[in-house]
Amino acid sequence: MTPTAPIVPEISVVVPAFNEAEGIAAFLAQLFDVLRACSESFEVVVVDDGSRDATWERVRAELPHYPQLRAVRFTRNFGKEAGVLAGLREARGKSVVVMDSDGQHPPALLPKMLEMWRSGQAHIVAAQKANRDTDSLLARLNARMFNGLMHMLTGLNLEGASDFRLLDRRVVDTLLSFPEKVRFFRGMTVWTGFKTVPISFDVAPRIAGSSQWSTAQLTRLAVTAITAYSAKPLGMIFRLGLLGMAAAALLLLQALYSWYTHRAISGWTSITVIMLFFGSANLLGIGVLGAYLAQIFDEIKSRPEFLIAESIGQDQAAGSTKLQPASGTLPNSVSP
Repeated sequence: MTPTAPIVPEISVVVPAFNEAEGIAAFLAQLFDVLRACSESFEVVVVDDGSRDATWERVRAELPHYPQLRAVRFTRNFGKEAGVLAGLREARGKSVVVMDSDGQHPPALLPKMLEMWRSGQAHIVAAQKANRDTDSLLARLNARMFNGLMHMLTGLNLEGASDFRLLDRRVVDTLLSFPEKVRFFRGMTVWTGFKTVPISFDVAPRIAGSSQWSTAQLTRLAVTAITAYSAKPLGMIFRLGLLGMAAAALLLLQALYSWYTHRAISGWTSITVIMLFFGSANLLGIGVLGAYLAQIFDEIKSRPEFLIAESIGQDQAAGSTKLQPASGTLPNSVSP
């Protein structure tokens, strides 16, 4: 008997999760309630990014309640970008929504996003934060610093932007066709140029726990995003070099004038300031070049972006949704 081809759902929801054991069950309950009301065919893919708490056990416990639920677990924490990539590779839907598992991306917005996609208004429906009132002062400062750096160094305005967005299957296939290992999901979706419609939402309070993002983690994400998305910092170093040459030319003219007029000047203060400034500028330039070299180093190693330790959910036994070995699936992945 010829095997029946798997039904392609209308929408796949990709949910990266890291240390969300306290709230993941409540979030899934909210999400499935909304999906049942707005779509006849759907699936949810949870990606456990190497959580150190009981997130995976909680997701597994929810499996009998939701036939449309599937999940994969990383061998360790590979980062949210890897979690999003894994979810996109697993998703089978005609449209794919990426959203956080902490409840701050409200599932209630999904019907409106779906309607905009169904009507052909957009290939990408990008949810933007109308406010951050539920965030702590530190979280708001971190976000402002991250958005400011991105805008200054890449020209990409991410004020209010989030990873909460709906993508048409054509957009998903385009993103998956990109060969680079180092990725920045928000920037890459903007770069594709597909028709995008923004939609605002009020950030909901977290269901449980606190944000996993620290200042150091956001700084690392900013460096990765900037070097992966734009070469503008290299141009800034070049302009700084031109500025230094102009300053040196002015000082040369001053020195020649002082020599010609026989004026005695000490010059120690100006020389010290110049040496400190350009010494620091050189170190900064080397640091920027080092960041780009690190990206190149990661790319040429060609290691998988993540490793999957375990997969659970419908159709896993049939292998219809298993990742290929190049994607980092371990040989001992289990498929109940």
